[in-house]
Amino acid sequence: MNFKDWNIAFFARLVAIATIVFLFLTKTPVWGMIVQGIKPVIYAFIIAYILDYTVRYFEKKFKLNRILAIVITFAIFISIIVLFGALVVPRIIETVSILINAIGNVDINLEDIFNQDFNNIYLNEIQQSIINALTPMLQKLTNATGTAVLLLVNEIQKITSGLISFIVALIISIYMLAEKNDLAARFKRLIFAYFDDHISNWLMNTSRKAHSIFKDFVIGKLMDSFIIGLLSFVVLSVFNFEFKLLIAIIIGITNMIPYFGPFLGAVPAAIITYIGSPSTPVNVLWILLIILIIQQLDGWVIGPMILGDSVGVSAFWIILAVTIGGATFGVVGMFLGVPVLVLIKTLIEDDIQKKLYTKGYDGLEEKYIRVRRKSKKQ
Repeated sequence: MNFKDWNIAFFARLVAIATIVFLFLTKTPVWGMIVQGIKPVIYAFIIAYILDYTVRYFEKKFKLNRILAIVITFAIFISIIVLFGALVVPRIIETVSILINAIGNVDINLEDIFNQDFNNIYLNEIQQSIINALTPMLQKLTNATGTAVLLLVNEIQKITSGLISFIVALIISIYMLAEKNDLAARFKRLIFAYFDDHISNWLMNTSRKAHSIFKDFVIGKLMDSFIIGLLSFVVLSVFNFEFKLLIAIIIGITNMIPYFGPFLGAVPAAIITYIGSPSTPVNVLWILLIILIIQQLDGWVIGPMILGDSVGVSAFWIILAVTIGGATFGVVGMFLGVPVLVLIKTLIEDDIQKKLYTKGYDGLEEKYIRVRRKSKKQ
């Protein structure tokens, strides 16, 4: 092939994409600098994306112009943040302080807890193995007060830095919302200018699907987790549990992670409950039972009512997405892994459907597909 026949623009795009992927996978200092630079913009986009629904609600419901709708939306949003900071944050700090002091005073004797004699050598050996495995872990926990204080100081420094980034992101998000149509139009012009029609239409179609999937899942999951956290706080308050606010927040946040969330939330909730009332270890069983009941209520009633069938994939795919997302990007990956996998799965299935239709295999093996497609031809 003659060098003159090469598509320089195409290879330039490939080199740019390969460079970005390399920097991302290797996590070089250059990538860290890029991430730090664009982090406020990413935060701003997330804020604008979530608040845009409220802005459009005020626009349509009360016939307001967009600027006034943005002002009202941010007034409500900032009021909620200030209210949360004034009423909830001090109580959380107080609770964490009490918890740190209580850790050093907890005297955990597993021999007293696991004091059953099963009259069976094998069961007794299993019981002793559990004690031997848990004892070093619990000793580290009870001796961790000094380390916890240092970690708390480091986290406060991170929160201060994050607060500055959040304020910058908040300002940027206002401009994003105000210039939403302009930014969307420029993005579309950019796509159609640098790519052919086939790729441009595919990118626009993909962005629409991504918007639909993320809108249904992310917004719905946020609402669902808020309700679960609030419900947990009410139930724990009725039963007068120690550290009920902190436990409810943990349950609400971990509830955003599909399938694994209840387990991730139950472990710290049980530990905090035991530290709060070490003389009554039965409270640990009660807190686990309460979390189980609330999660069943969420799975059968609250979740389906809010989320509906927005995920549209089986448990296998959700567990796969949470596992891969968590291993790659931590907690954020566990949350966003599901909608990302749903998007990828939808795009692949659409392409498969088109190719099968073209080859005359339309409907091939569809009777074995758990979730049937709404339309055969896209």
